[in-house]
Formats: sequence, C-alpha cells, structure tokens
Amino acid sequence: MLARMLSDGVRTITAGGVEHWVRVAGAANDGVPLVLVHGGPGESSYSIEQSVGDEVAKLAPVVFYDQRGCGRSARPADPSTYTMERLVADLDELRTALGVERIVPWGASFGCLPAAEYAVAHSNHVEALILHAPPITDPLHPGLWTMRPGAVDVFLTPDERTALRTQLDDVTEPIERTVAALGAIAGSANAARFFYHDTANIPPDDDNAPESNLEMAMALVGNERVELADDLAALDVPVLILAGLWDRHVGFDMPRDLATRLPRATLEIFDRSAHSIHDEQPGEYVEAIRRFLAGTVDLAARDRQVLR
Repeated sequence: MLARMLSDGVRTITAGGVEHWVRVAGAANDGVPLVLVHGGPGESSYSIEQSVGDEVAKLAPVVFYDQRGCGRSARPADPSTYTMERLVADLDELRTALGVERIVPWGASFGCLPAAEYAVAHSNHVEALILHAPPITDPLHPGLWTMRPGAVDVFLTPDERTALRTQLDDVTEPIERTVAALGAIAGSANAARFFYHDTANIPPDDDNAPESNLEMAMALVGNERVELADDLAALDVPVLILAGLWDRHVGFDMPRDLATRLPRATLEIFDRSAHSIHDEQPGEYVEAIRRFLAGTVDLAARDRQVLR
C-alpha cells in the first residue's frame, strides 16, 4: 500500500514556498490516507486533531496539516496568495511530498471548500471525500453569508437583537451584514449556542490552541465558486456528508441538499449536535467515518488490487 510510505510524527513540508506544519498518525494502518482540511478560513487543524483525530487514525492513516498562514504553519510573505487556487495547489504539493498517490480529503466547515475543489481538480488522486458541515450551495441558493444575520438573530438577547437590526437597516452588502452579525454574536452571552447544541459540550480553554488568522479569513470569505456543487455532482466519487441537525453556523439545509445532489453521497445526521459535531457526539462521529471507510474506500482499494 502507498500509505505504508508514510511514517508517524510531525514534520515541516514546503508547499507553494510556505513551510507547512504536518503531522501523520496511524501510518501503520492499511487504507488510503485521510487528509484533514481544516476550517476557518484562518483556523487550524488543532481542535479536530485534539478531539477525534487520534481515534480516526485508528481506522486509517491520517494526515493533519495547517494551511498556509494558519496555526503552526508559516505565514506567506505575500498575503495575496490567500486564494482557493493556492490552497488546492498546496494540498497537492503536500500529497506529492508525502509520497501518496491517492487520498481522502476530510474537509471541516470552510475546509470542505478546498477539499471539494481539490476533488474536482485532481479527481485521479481522490479515493473518496468526507465533508463535515459543508458550506457548498446550489447556484440558485442565496448563499451562506446572506443567511448569516438571520441565523445569528435567533440567539441574541432582545436588546442585542434591536441593536443589530438597527445597525443593518441601511446595509445591503452580504459580507458587511455578515461581519456585523458575527460581531453581535461574538459579544453576546449566548454566543456559544450558535456553535453548540448543548453548551456543556464546549471543551475547556486550551492555552495551546493556535490563534485565528483574520487576514486570511477576510481574503477568502465570500469568494466561494458558485459552480462547485455542479462540478462536484459530476464526479463518480463516494462522499460522506456529516451534518449537525442544530448547526446554525452553516445550517442543515445545505449539507442535506448537497447530499441529495451527489450521486454517491452518504448523509449522516447528528441529532444532538450543532456545528462542532466532533465535540458533541465524538463517538458517533468516528463511527460514521468507520462505516463509510469500511463500505466504500476499503472496497475500492480491494477492487484495484484485483485489477492489478
């Protein structure tokens, strides 16, 4: 297996002229490596790596990495390289440097976008795709950012709600409205409920968690390619979609509708989770990935061995 070329541990790999932090776990396992493509934009792989990462690595080899400018990776000298095209190219350079022919991109939230774009651009190197809370919409959908103020509105106190609605009275640009809404929820006592169905599931503060890269976030927010859902639907690739029923950050309708469109999609619904499924239902999250790998990826790998 090509996955045997991997070895466990942390290393630095240069992609697109930027040093990327990379950690491999579960290299001794059979199977096509999963590559975690973290969310944000501008966050890191840290939260999922720390919660369910090593449990998933018991199922198959897993590659954790932080995108350019994020977490433990270096920041590019030129911030104009914060583009979707560059993130996709970085991922392919990382795959090549690791000596792996095929991967399973495992996208989380925003990370579903570069993971899906990678599958479209490099389908010959993609065994399957895992999408956790994908913000991938049909071209006729009004879009995640247009809907964000309404999703935030639910959790505000009456005074906060009045202040936000007054602030947005004359603002029509979706990203400006989104920034205002995110500012409102960030300052609210109810902020945690926007990301967690049960606030008891919030992990304790971790001083080791990397800070967000807001420069990267502002460069990439709102630049989603509207044709992505159509292009993804044209691929003959198994896709696992993980959706929290109470997700207010991305919503439930987009993952559900995407699963309906994709010819080989499996939709797993987590009825006690919001956006952070890996924190609220970690056991069920890992089990869903195990079933998917056992039912699709492992079978495909065996078929290729027979053909040889």
